[in-house]
Amino acid sequence: MEHSDPQTLDSVYAAPGSPSADAVRLNAATRAAKLRARASKLLLFSLAGFGLSIVAMAVTSSAGLGTILFLGSALVAFAGAGHSVAALTTGLGAAPGGVGIASAVGLVFGNLFMTGLGAFAALLSTMTFTRGRQIRSRGRILLPPIEQGDAWTGAGLSSSGPIGIVDTDDEETRRALAAQWRENGRTEHASVAAFARLTLDLMALGAPPDLVADASRDALDEIRHTELCFGLARAIDGSSESPGAFPEAARARMLPRSRTLALAQLAVDSLVDGALHEGVSARIIAKLARRCEAPAIQTILKEIAADEGRHARHGWDVVRWCLAEGGQSVAHALEGALRALPKTMSSPMPDAARDGRWERWGIMGEELEAAEHEATRADLERRVGEAIAANRSRQSAFGYGNVSVG
Repeated sequence: MEHSDPQTLDSVYAAPGSPSADAVRLNAATRAAKLRARASKLLLFSLAGFGLSIVAMAVTSSAGLGTILFLGSALVAFAGAGHSVAALTTGLGAAPGGVGIASAVGLVFGNLFMTGLGAFAALLSTMTFTRGRQIRSRGRILLPPIEQGDAWTGAGLSSSGPIGIVDTDDEETRRALAAQWRENGRTEHASVAAFARLTLDLMALGAPPDLVADASRDALDEIRHTELCFGLARAIDGSSESPGAFPEAARARMLPRSRTLALAQLAVDSLVDGALHEGVSARIIAKLARRCEAPAIQTILKEIAADEGRHARHGWDVVRWCLAEGGQSVAHALEGALRALPKTMSSPMPDAARDGRWERWGIMGEELEAAEHEATRADLERRVGEAIAANRSRQSAFGYGNVSVG
């Protein structure tokens, strides 16, 4: 009887072979090389874009084009950096012991990504400033048009007539004051949409009912503020004007699909628009209420200041909730946002108001704005640091780790 060669039988009945370790490493090296080539191209494009942005800022009177080019170049550079990280982790992952190293490298760059995301979001939110929480598209603040009509002027001031609200009979000054109060009203009207967007974002992320209720009540406050501002403007100059149709509000930015990224975005938005911008507005309007010499305007300022202060507190509530939900990823985004916040603030205002002479009629000057922004920003830095430290202590106590981007 013939005996089969065991080696032959093993080869016949063996399971399909897997690639050798050398083949795996070769494939990984090939993928890594392709990723490095793409990264190099992207980084070269970004350098060219940065150069063009600098030229655009130098030769044009407006920073708009330069800013767009700069942000676009930053995104390209960020994509190039991502390809570089992918090339690095691909190469390390195929090497003996490389999986652990690749994981560590990925974690480091993940944290850097969240920091960069926070900085980028804060930059977009502070490219232009108007008081309170605003609704934006690609960083641009959206405001409604103004048209003829008295729909938003029913705040009970029109009965006073155009005489008696402000102590000046100069027609040009009265028209300019009324125009500025209508501009204030436009920002309040846009804030209604901003809080509606916040309510939807909170519901999408599963926020607790108190946060959703606060955002809804804040939107109602902004409706009241809009009516007060447009009603006051009509009482000053006798013209009935109101916000018009505002379809742009429906095209505002949406949160990312990733829950972690969405929490980070919402935290940064609430830090900038809620805690900072609403906080600055509350401080400025409270000071204006004390300096105002027109009783009717002073009453309006006191009401708005109290509401804006409450909105700022609600902004902090959202920041803390996002931080508790998103952990270190949100913490890194907030830290990046703090680094990107401008040291100074400059909002549009009439030239005649810049020296503070209109503060007796409730319109801020440059010095008041600068002082209150500096104070609010300092308080912001302190409170964010405390919130992050407290959250990290809680996570350490319960043994929570980093939250991945997913």
